[in-house]
Amino acid sequence: MSLLLYKKSNHFFLYHKTMVNKRKILIVDDNAGNRLLLQYNLEGYFDVDFACNGCSAVDKFSTNNYDLILMDVHMPEMDGIEATLKIRALEEGKTRTPIFGITSNMFKDQKNTCIEAGMDDYIMKPIHAKALVEHIRNYLNSALYSY
Repeated sequence: MSLLLYKKSNHFFLYHKTMVNKRKILIVDDNAGNRLLLQYNLEGYFDVDFACNGCSAVDKFSTNNYDLILMDVHMPEMDGIEATLKIRALEEGKTRTPIFGITSNMFKDQKNTCIEAGMDDYIMKPIHAKALVEHIRNYLNSALYSY
């Protein structure tokens, strides 16, 4: 049996390796450099998949199961807002997949637009890898017990 021990502050969490490996994240970004950077920082912790625009994200979502989606807000063809709305429509009656918006432009109206579209959270660029991994882990771990 493969077990992984994870420590945060003074708390220890024990995970079965298969449980950790099942955490699949879809990274949606039109910038190849951003996708590569996110892959580099997340791949050791999660299984990652990629989409280069909102259309591709919706297609991948319709045929795969993801534990979380990191969605760039500003992309050509279909932006992250429209893609989130389409994904939420596909989820009708199913378990909700958390979607985190990623953007470098986060004025108050942009935050409201993200949340109204169905995003669960948003992350500002530049992204700090360690903080992102911690944020995703915390969110997914709390989601395990909230359903």
